[in-house]
Amino acid sequence: MALGFTVTNITDRKIRADKNLRKSSAPRVRSAKFGDGYEQRRVDGINNIKETYNVTFNNRTVSEADDIIAFFDTKAGVTSFDFTLPDTNSTTSVTGKVDLGGQSTSSTTSYTLDAATTNLDISVGSTVTGNGISGTVTAESISGTSLVLSSAQTIADNTVLTFSNPNEKKIKVVCPTWNLGYKSGDYYSVNATFERVYEP
Repeated sequence: MALGFTVTNITDRKIRADKNLRKSSAPRVRSAKFGDGYEQRRVDGINNIKETYNVTFNNRTVSEADDIIAFFDTKAGVTSFDFTLPDTNSTTSVTGKVDLGGQSTSSTTSYTLDAATTNLDISVGSTVTGNGISGTVTAESISGTSLVLSSAQTIADNTVLTFSNPNEKKIKVVCPTWNLGYKSGDYYSVNATFERVYEP
């Protein structure tokens, strides 16, 4: 599950927004008006389309809702973070290293990845490539550093694998507004607005 964002300062886990995510776009345009209704227009800057995302996190436990709110509090609407969203025209790619502890392995579907993998965006169904990978192979499951491939492969220790997540795009965003609502029982909802920013 690569969609969403990672709450690093509280739980170091992936938070996925509800499916009713909404995107609004508003181009910034400079114009000059002349007599007889004549007008000239041009884009304002190289990244002139302002993108805003309305995201919801419904029916979350109080601890998860608190983690989301605390994450937004620490960012304070100033510090950006990575947000991965659906995009049928894009793919994201990340790399992870196989960690066999110096051991060798024969053909198998189960592998352990380097501990840093827990912070990587690897989706179930992502295409896997690298030395030792034969044919079209996908990630059947990923839990922490435990990876299960769609077919048995023989991969050497310390081999770097590339995971290509289909139909996803990672962007930088800030969260200028958010609110917390009580649902029922021990469940809460968080609503937030993300604004895309363009920075390294």
